Amino acid sequence: MGQPFGGGQAAIEVAVAAIPLLMVIGSALYLRGQHRRYGRLVGWPGQLTLATLLAGLGLAVYAVWPLPASADGLCPVEPAPAPPLELRDAALALGIFLPVGILARSRFRRGVFTTVAIGTGLAVAVHAVRATGVLGLYPCAYNAAALEIAGIAAAGTLLGWLLARWVPALWPFGPHRSWPVAVPDRVAPDLARRMFGTLIDLGLWWFGAATLVALLNAYGIIRPGTQEQVLTGTLLGLSLLFGLFLPLLRRDRSTLGRAAVHLALTEWSLPRPAVRRRVLARAALLYAPVTALVAFGLPWFALAVAVLHACTAVVRPDGAGLADLICRTRVRTRSSLTGSLPQRLVRYVPPKEDVPAPS
Repeated sequence: MGQPFGGGQAAIEVAVAAIPLLMVIGSALYLRGQHRRYGRLVGWPGQLTLATLLAGLGLAVYAVWPLPASADGLCPVEPAPAPPLELRDAALALGIFLPVGILARSRFRRGVFTTVAIGTGLAVAVHAVRATGVLGLYPCAYNAAALEIAGIAAAGTLLGWLLARWVPALWPFGPHRSWPVAVPDRVAPDLARRMFGTLIDLGLWWFGAATLVALLNAYGIIRPGTQEQVLTGTLLGLSLLFGLFLPLLRRDRSTLGRAAVHLALTEWSLPRPAVRRRVLARAALLYAPVTALVAFGLPWFALAVAVLHACTAVVRPDGAGLADLICRTRVRTRSSLTGSLPQRLVRYVPPKEDVPAPS
């Protein structure tokens, strides 16, 4: 069976762009599901929910690191035997899989056998990704590890489960409830939540454009030497599509990243969708200069635009940025706009009256 995308440097360029894109998409779907089920991520359960996301991203990075951008000098002339187990690799695997056991017990309330099975399955998946050179995208395995790492990973998962089981019982001041409970999502969103949405937007935009260009190049659609120009045009096109036109069609007036964390852009004084001319004006003040500066190789100036917008958000209780103050818009939660409640919210249902059976 041949390599995907014809193999060689073209397949490696696809891997370098697509793997971060898949990580961003997975993060967006995970956060969207958590906000839909439980509402705001608050307290210790909310922190563990975010820790689960970070642990998943860490596992993905651990499986593909260092993700070379070129095949030059990557594969040895003669196949090398499996490397011996080193203490550094064993400690790294133990540290990577320890949170898996902790979160499986504390956040998801899984039993010991289920947790060990999950940890073993993840360890086997990581080993398969490494042994196949990222599922065949690379011509050889560039970060092969000893097979014993899978057993150490399973042991780390078990150790994490035991720590989550016994340490809270012995810690007198620690939290005793770590699984989430649904909370109505009506208060003003904090800056961390808005930042997550912005980072997801940037990841989808940048890595999406890079992946599209890499695929076009792999199939020979792009002429040699024009990748930079095509990438710049793709960045500008995707910014118009997903940063401007798509929010105008959505009821919550949100980009994909903001929608993943259940945010909406509304009128200043009323929880109703912002009128389209205000959305256009806000995009022209905020997204347009950031997009143009990044696309043309001036990311530090784009960062200055973002800092200028956030200078008012960090001091105002409603978190309104400078562009929001100028355009008279406000970032609220999606629930405050639609009136929806979290799916896991416990609702009171009156008991049914007993109906006497017919005689």
